Amino acid sequence: MRIWAFACLLLCLPVHAPAGSTYRVKHPSIACGDDFALKALNDRTNQHLTDPQWRQATMVQGQCYTVTPDMRWEKIANRNGLPLLRRNPPIAGMPPLYFMASDIADITAPPPASGRPADTATPAPAPAKPADVTDPQATDSAVSPQAAPVIITHTDPPAPTDLFFMTGGFQKLGSMLLSALLALGAGWVLWVVYRMIMAFVGRRAALRQATALVERNAGLLIQRRLHAHEGQAAHGHAPAQQWQREVDRFCRTTLMPALAHEGREQYWAAIERKVLVCIEAVSTRARPRPDLRLVTAPVPYHADMTCAQYVSYCMGLLEKAGWDTRMSANAGQAATVIVATKDGLSMVVQCWTERRPVEEDIVRQCIAARAGLSARIAVVVSNAPYTQQAIQLGKSSRVFVLHHEELQKFASQVEAPQVA
Repeated sequence: MRIWAFACLLLCLPVHAPAGSTYRVKHPSIACGDDFALKALNDRTNQHLTDPQWRQATMVQGQCYTVTPDMRWEKIANRNGLPLLRRNPPIAGMPPLYFMASDIADITAPPPASGRPADTATPAPAPAKPADVTDPQATDSAVSPQAAPVIITHTDPPAPTDLFFMTGGFQKLGSMLLSALLALGAGWVLWVVYRMIMAFVGRRAALRQATALVERNAGLLIQRRLHAHEGQAAHGHAPAQQWQREVDRFCRTTLMPALAHEGREQYWAAIERKVLVCIEAVSTRARPRPDLRLVTAPVPYHADMTCAQYVSYCMGLLEKAGWDTRMSANAGQAATVIVATKDGLSMVVQCWTERRPVEEDIVRQCIAARAGLSARIAVVVSNAPYTQQAIQLGKSSRVFVLHHEELQKFASQVEAPQVA
């Protein structure tokens, strides 16, 4: 590649030397294809001149050769104050080289004029020189260019490490590859950290949602646990087995659909243990038995009735309709279940005494009470209105949603043959 570069340089640079000029070096010298390398090797102030390794590396990189006085050269250009010469005659493989101007001499220049007149007698020839003293000028004239020996000091071709150092391309390529690998590694680490953060946030959100649902259905869970431990569950299962079935059904029918609706069902395996602990804690809260003294004295209905008074009022309406009533859950809860029996027919009545509308969760609790107590009829009675979802769920699950003013009339019209 450097030979082609020198060839292009020869085509572009003007010729400053007159045609036919021939040069030689005054003494064995160094000529280089790179002018900077030549200047560095001839710089007396350079501290590296005494370093053989540096000198050898510079000569290899600058394509430097050792030139002897018997070589003939032709000047073709000047660059940065250095003459650029080529072999005369040219030799294949030998590129043009830069020389120090002080190291070369023009051997074709005419001798200086003597200043004598033309008719002056020719002086006697000078005595012959001793045999051991040779005239370089006469020697150069006597020896023909074809017979002159060619002495070229060849150096080893640049090793791969030298080429790597000269071009710098492999360093740049390696640096680019290393930068790309570092960027990919950093991106992968950031992606893993992002996934971990999002998974942590998702688990926290799923756990909050699940525990909120457990708290909202606390009454239902308490009631189902009571039924399991009272031995009133169907199919004769043990209380612990029946309670485990109730927990599994609650998780499958209530928690999992709610998590799937928010796109968090994949976190269930991670939060299941904590949710089960929360269910156990909610379902085992202190449940004092209802104080019968509070519910045995029916009072007329008024808007500020307490839960116990409202339950007592509803029990009185059922007894007027001919039903035997008893309590089945904590009367202090907002939704309290009354078990009424008549002629072998059982009915569960869930009383809701809060002023906010009755939601579908209360209807689900009544459905669970009907299944747990093996009752034939399920009724939700309240002094508040019902939401549209609660009404639709009551129709689809055959749960009657009534106002307390309709309870006595409804209970009077129910008979065992009609319901059977």
